[in-house]
Amino acid sequence: PKQPLQGELIFSHVSFRYKAEDAPVLSNISFHCKPGQRIALLGPTGSGKSSLVNLLPRFYDYTEGRILLDGVELNQYSRHYLRQQIGIVEQEPFLFSRTMRDNITYGVGRPVTQAEVENAARAAAIHEVILSKFPQGYDTLIGERGITLSGGQKQRIAIARTLLKDPRILIMDDSTSAVDTETEALIRQALQNLMRGRTSFIIAHRIQTVMDADLILVFHQGSIVQRGNHEQLVAQEGFYRRIYEAQTRMEQEFEAQLSAMNN
Repeated sequence: PKQPLQGELIFSHVSFRYKAEDAPVLSNISFHCKPGQRIALLGPTGSGKSSLVNLLPRFYDYTEGRILLDGVELNQYSRHYLRQQIGIVEQEPFLFSRTMRDNITYGVGRPVTQAEVENAARAAAIHEVILSKFPQGYDTLIGERGITLSGGQKQRIAIARTLLKDPRILIMDDSTSAVDTETEALIRQALQNLMRGRTSFIIAHRIQTVMDADLILVFHQGSIVQRGNHEQLVAQEGFYRRIYEAQTRMEQEFEAQLSAMNN
């Protein structure tokens, strides 16, 4: 399809198994995502969250049901086209032994000006870091697999890269898990900039990350066991409220310990 994607997705009774004889990894998944909405996926490790988002760029094809993207069956789109339209920000972003600029422009697929690179880096809260901490700025060579950068800096380079690619659909795999609180605040702001106007899927382990999502899907053993927004889910018995209460309690204890140390 040549017309620009809107990013509307309808999952209808979708199931997926790696091999015909395997148990299903996803069972009977149905939900509707409007263009520009934020969908959060929550649940224990192995519950099917990553398997679900891996269907979107067609890393795997679903085995039952239908996924419609802008009204067209997903498998009617070529893998190449889908991967151009989908941006993925992973927990451990992959960086190359090239310059900062090369890493930000990697995979964009069109000529990019320095001004565009800097704007993307600003929105990803990494521009000032590149200019102040690295004498050669955007021409600084990044070491093998990004070892000259901290986890938070790598994340923000990956976010700048995704901003430059300008995808219609975003997949974010717990992108703030490996950083300190200050960096997390910067990354969260960068992600807000990135998600604006795009259909976004957020895989999360912390409730903090998903509280403002339009729809939260709680997974357990390949099925959706709860759905709704934060207010709706906190109001009902179940996994979501248990996790919310446990995480809130841990944060309060941590705050109490900090203030005790400061007094």
